[in-house]
Amino acid sequence: MTKSESPSSAAVNGRNEPVWIAVDAMGADFAPTLAVDACALALRQKPSFRIRLFGDVDQLDPAVGRLPPELAERIELVAVAEAIDMDSSPAQALRRGGNSSMAQALDSLLPDSNPAGIEATHSPRANALVSSGNTGALMALARAKLGMLPGIERPALMTAFPVQTGRSWVLDLGANIGVDADRLFEFAVLGSAAVSALTDRFSEQTPKVGLLNIGTESNKGPDVIREAARKLEQSNLNYIGFVEGHDVFAGAADVVVCDGFAGNVLLKSAEGAVRMLLSDLQTAPRSWPHRKAFARDLERLQQRFDPRRHNGASLLGISGIVIKSHAHADAAALAQAIELALLETQRGMLPELERQLWAAS
Repeated sequence: MTKSESPSSAAVNGRNEPVWIAVDAMGADFAPTLAVDACALALRQKPSFRIRLFGDVDQLDPAVGRLPPELAERIELVAVAEAIDMDSSPAQALRRGGNSSMAQALDSLLPDSNPAGIEATHSPRANALVSSGNTGALMALARAKLGMLPGIERPALMTAFPVQTGRSWVLDLGANIGVDADRLFEFAVLGSAAVSALTDRFSEQTPKVGLLNIGTESNKGPDVIREAARKLEQSNLNYIGFVEGHDVFAGAADVVVCDGFAGNVLLKSAEGAVRMLLSDLQTAPRSWPHRKAFARDLERLQQRFDPRRHNGASLLGISGIVIKSHAHADAAALAQAIELALLETQRGMLPELERQLWAAS
């Protein structure tokens, strides 16, 4: 940050503009005040943005008031009493969720937005949204309010996995349970464009794209996956072929494409396996030689594979930056999702998605 920049400004699409991240504090498995703790963590880490927090101000205002003034002044509260239940269907969210914190937060991303409870004179449009609420409701409301990117029919959830070579990104993670070959192709285009923006991989460094399958041979897997492979082979993407589950964690592909059922199973199986392994390592005998060195290595492994450090799934395909956080996230995990929203804003994720979708059409 240069001396001429204000603490609440950051480069967005090449320009110095205030960055606002909308955060939905309601509808998750945690109390709304936890969102304030998460906001404080994120604001301490990144001095270049502000937060608009939607929720029950009777709970949120005292929590914000306990923060240091330099953090509290970067949080704007929006009074919203209603929340969408976790067991509500997408259709119910569309019919009855218009006054919810999730819907109001999404409205703040719209041009010339003026969500309830904010004075228009000091209410710039928000650049991105983070919500830990109902996934189906978030997808349905985001599609209805923000619309889809050109040529995209269904949004997909994408997140980063820690792998042997660093990180890989997997999509879809649950937004679409059953999809056809065209949708898998769309996911590949979206994932490649998103990872290009997030990692500054452009032109000759196009991300490697793989299709998750039960084998690497061309005759393996369901018809829909083999048809998607044929489409990808004819595209300008850096398609490397089928990848199996163990290839994902070896880092064979930068972008791993699958339907939401397979992706969700892969994600939760990986999280469970890591927790089991780390738990077993923590109970290693204290009499082991080099116990102190082992403890340091274990701490490093815990930090690298801690699911909280990878919290935040991008809802790609929506005409806006929308991040889904775990419903049971703690403050550190939610702060990570907020930082991801900021990163996508600063890296120009949306324009890059539009550019690559145009090139692929």
